Amino acid sequence: MTVDALVLGGGGPAGVAWTSSLLHELIGAGLPLADSDVVLGTSAGSVVGAWLTMRPDDLPALPQRMLERAAWHARNTESGYGDWDLLRRVVSGSTSDAESARSIGRAAIAAIPPISVAQAETLWRATLPEGPWPDRLRVAAVNAGTGVAKAWSASDGISLATAVACSTAAPGAAPPIALADSVWIDGGVRSGTNADLVHDNGSGRVLVLAPLPDNNLAREQAALVEQGHRVRVITAEPFYESIADLMNPEFVDIAATAGAKQAHAVADDLAAWLATM
Repeated sequence: MTVDALVLGGGGPAGVAWTSSLLHELIGAGLPLADSDVVLGTSAGSVVGAWLTMRPDDLPALPQRMLERAAWHARNTESGYGDWDLLRRVVSGSTSDAESARSIGRAAIAAIPPISVAQAETLWRATLPEGPWPDRLRVAAVNAGTGVAKAWSASDGISLATAVACSTAAPGAAPPIALADSVWIDGGVRSGTNADLVHDNGSGRVLVLAPLPDNNLAREQAALVEQGHRVRVITAEPFYESIADLMNPEFVDIAATAGAKQAHAVADDLAAWLATM
């Protein structure tokens, strides 16, 4: 039995490492997660979602790819780029309230000037797999001007690299993206997972993988259950002590090891959940 919707949450380069390693081990154990009907990624989850839906066999290489991304963040921190206090504020209190999200959006733009779509392409193209955007992949980002989240898809007419740049534009740590008449920031401003953005008529299975859980998870799970979905949430067992650790190159390998270990612990139970009607 497949998963109707797989939701992949944010958590910086270390979150990518944890999620990709978890998925690789679960798929290796026979769980058909690469065949999920819909994959919704927020921030780090958008990166993993791209590889899962386009080149799942290459998931084990993602932690190595994230070492350079984490080093980029480290260099920015050393140079005084951005506003890491803003990032900590966002992670500790992501919100579904549009006015609060707009306030964060204004602060994000003040901390780091928005970049163009062309610059966004340059920032992310080499880190993502080549090929067309899969129809089943969704990428969550927040409109800084309205505070409203959107799940981008291939039908929106933007490139996958641009969508991922929007979704990973962590306030205070990465540049917002100027796209058309709007500016876009990290989907994690609204929620680390945005699981309630899964649009599906019916009572399907929804699996949520959250390397960085937040208080929105319970609300999202309840909303999905009310719609008739069966929901399973797997949150990371702690492998970090602070938000800064998720951006630290030294924690990428730690996160990958933690994800693989947790996969072995949950594989049988998750297989049983998939097997039930």
